[in-house]
Amino acid sequence: MRKLLRLQIRGEIIMVVSALSYTTINYLLTKIDSVDIVLDKLRKFKIISEVAVLDDEIIEKGLNSNFSDFEDAIQYSSALKANCQIIITRNTKDFKESELPIMTPDEFLASIKKK
Repeated sequence: MRKLLRLQIRGEIIMVVSALSYTTINYLLTKIDSVDIVLDKLRKFKIISEVAVLDDEIIEKGLNSNFSDFEDAIQYSSALKANCQIIITRNTKDFKESELPIMTPDEFLASIKKK
Protein backbone atom coordinates (compact mmCIF):
# COMPACT_ATOMS: atom_id res chain seq x y z
CA MET A 1 0.00 0.00 0.00
CA ARG A 2 1.30 3.40 -0.90
CA LYS A 3 0.52 6.44 1.14
CA LEU A 4 0.36 9.69 -0.73
CA LEU A 5 1.10 12.40 1.77
CA ARG A 6 0.16 16.03 1.52
CA LEU A 7 2.23 17.93 4.08
CA GLN A 8 0.56 21.12 5.23
CA ILE A 9 2.54 24.29 5.86
CA ARG A 10 1.37 24.36 9.52
CA GLY A 11 3.33 21.19 10.18
CA GLU A 12 0.19 19.08 9.95
CA ILE A 13 0.47 15.80 8.06
CA ILE A 14 -2.48 14.67 5.99
CA MET A 15 -2.41 11.08 4.81
CA VAL A 16 -3.91 10.67 1.36
CA VAL A 17 -4.51 7.17 0.04
CA SER A 18 -5.37 6.24 -3.51
CA ALA A 19 -8.83 4.77 -3.98
CA LEU A 20 -7.03 1.85 -5.61
CA SER A 21 -5.32 1.06 -2.31
CA TYR A 22 -8.62 0.27 -0.61
CA THR A 23 -9.28 -2.66 -2.92
CA THR A 24 -5.73 -3.94 -2.47
CA ILE A 25 -5.96 -3.68 1.32
CA ASN A 26 -9.32 -5.44 1.28
CA TYR A 27 -7.99 -8.26 -0.89
CA LEU A 28 -4.94 -8.84 1.31
CA LEU A 29 -6.66 -8.55 4.68
CA THR A 30 -9.52 -10.88 3.78
CA LYS A 31 -6.93 -13.63 3.48
CA ILE A 32 -6.30 -13.38 7.24
CA ASP A 33 -9.49 -11.87 8.69
CA SER A 34 -13.22 -12.11 8.12
CA VAL A 35 -14.92 -9.71 5.73
CA ASP A 36 -16.70 -7.96 8.61
CA ILE A 37 -13.44 -7.35 10.49
CA VAL A 38 -11.71 -6.09 7.35
CA LEU A 39 -14.54 -3.70 6.51
CA ASP A 40 -14.43 -2.37 10.08
CA LYS A 41 -10.67 -1.78 9.73
CA LEU A 42 -11.17 -0.03 6.39
CA ARG A 43 -13.87 2.21 7.90
CA LYS A 44 -11.48 3.21 10.71
CA PHE A 45 -8.66 3.77 8.23
CA LYS A 46 -10.86 6.06 6.16
CA ILE A 47 -11.46 8.25 9.21
CA ILE A 48 -7.75 9.07 9.49
CA SER A 49 -7.02 9.48 5.79
CA GLU A 50 -8.28 11.26 2.70
CA VAL A 51 -9.04 9.38 -0.50
CA ALA A 52 -7.31 10.56 -3.67
CA VAL A 53 -9.47 10.72 -6.77
CA LEU A 54 -9.35 7.88 -9.28
CA ASP A 55 -11.14 9.13 -12.38
CA ASP A 56 -10.90 9.19 -16.16
CA GLU A 57 -8.15 11.82 -16.09
CA ILE A 58 -6.01 9.71 -13.73
CA ILE A 59 -6.50 6.58 -15.86
CA GLU A 60 -5.58 8.52 -19.02
CA LYS A 61 -2.42 9.90 -17.40
CA GLY A 62 -1.50 6.43 -16.14
CA LEU A 63 -1.95 4.91 -19.58
CA ASN A 64 0.26 7.57 -21.16
CA SER A 65 2.97 7.79 -18.52
CA ASN A 66 6.57 6.62 -18.69
CA PHE A 67 6.12 4.36 -15.67
CA SER A 68 6.78 0.69 -16.38
CA ASP A 69 4.10 -0.42 -13.89
CA PHE A 70 0.52 0.72 -14.56
CA GLU A 71 -0.54 0.61 -10.88
CA ASP A 72 2.40 2.81 -9.92
CA ALA A 73 1.47 5.23 -12.71
CA ILE A 74 -2.07 5.42 -11.30
CA GLN A 75 -0.77 5.96 -7.75
CA TYR A 76 1.57 8.69 -8.97
CA SER A 77 -1.08 10.47 -11.03
CA SER A 78 -3.45 10.33 -8.06
CA ALA A 79 -0.78 11.87 -5.84
CA LEU A 80 -0.22 14.72 -8.27
CA LYS A 81 -3.94 15.47 -8.56
CA ALA A 82 -4.28 15.44 -4.75
CA ASN A 83 -1.40 17.96 -4.47
CA CYS A 84 0.69 15.55 -2.43
CA GLN A 85 4.23 16.51 -1.59
CA ILE A 86 5.62 13.01 -1.08
CA ILE A 87 4.89 9.36 -1.83
CA ILE A 88 5.65 6.73 0.78
CA THR A 89 6.18 3.22 -0.55
CA ARG A 90 8.29 0.15 0.10
CA ASN A 91 8.80 -0.03 -3.66
CA THR A 92 10.88 3.09 -4.36
CA LYS A 93 12.64 1.66 -7.41
CA ASP A 94 9.46 1.77 -9.50
CA PHE A 95 9.11 5.54 -9.04
CA LYS A 96 12.22 6.64 -10.95
CA GLU A 97 10.04 8.81 -13.19
CA SER A 98 8.57 10.67 -10.21
CA GLU A 99 8.97 14.39 -9.77
CA LEU A 100 7.73 13.99 -6.19
CA PRO A 101 10.07 12.83 -3.43
CA ILE A 102 9.74 9.09 -2.78
CA MET A 103 10.51 7.61 0.64
CA THR A 104 10.19 4.28 2.35
CA PRO A 105 8.11 4.26 5.54
CA ASP A 106 11.31 4.04 7.63
CA GLU A 107 12.89 6.97 5.79
CA PHE A 108 9.77 9.07 6.30
CA LEU A 109 9.58 8.28 10.03
CA ALA A 110 13.27 9.10 10.43
CA SER A 111 12.77 12.42 8.60
CA ILE A 112 9.94 13.56 10.87
CA LYS A 113 11.81 12.49 14.02
CA LYS A 114 14.55 14.97 13.09
CA LYS A 115 12.10 17.87 13.14
